[in-house]
Amino acid sequence: MITILSGCSNYIPAYKIDVQQGNILTEEDINQLRVGMDKEKILYILGSPAITDPFHANRWDYAYYLKPGYGKPEKKHIALYFENDLLASTSGTITPDTTASLNVAEYKKQQMMVVNPEVKEKPGWLKRIWISFFGDEDEYEIEY
Repeated sequence: MITILSGCSNYIPAYKIDVQQGNILTEEDINQLRVGMDKEKILYILGSPAITDPFHANRWDYAYYLKPGYGKPEKKHIALYFENDLLASTSGTITPDTTASLNVAEYKKQQMMVVNPEVKEKPGWLKRIWISFFGDEDEYEIEY
C-alpha cells in the first residue's frame, strides 16, 4: 500500500517554496550608483556585499539568486571596483544605467510618506474589542 501511494507523489502537486539568497538587487538601487561614490554611500544603497575578498580589498561583489518553487531560477551579479575608496567601475550581469538622470528631489519625493491628517489610523485589535463592548470614545463628549 505504501509503495502505491509513494508512486503517486509525482502526480500530486506539492508546495515548493521560493529560495532567495544574497543581496536583493533592484534596478532603482543599481541606477543610483555613480562613478566617484564613496564606500559608505554604496553600503547605504546596496547593503553589505555578499563577497569581500581579503586579497582584493578594492573589489566588492553583490550576488542575488532566486529559485522560485516553479519556474526558472534568476541570477544577478554585480562587481564594484574601487580606487582610493571611491567607485571606479562596475561589471556583471546588471550594471547602472548611466543615461538615466537621477533627479534627487523627485527621488526623495517618492520616498516620503504623505500622511493625510483627516484620515484616522485603523485601531488595533484591543481597541476594536473595547469599541465593540463600550462604543467609540469619539461619540461621547466628556466634560471635566
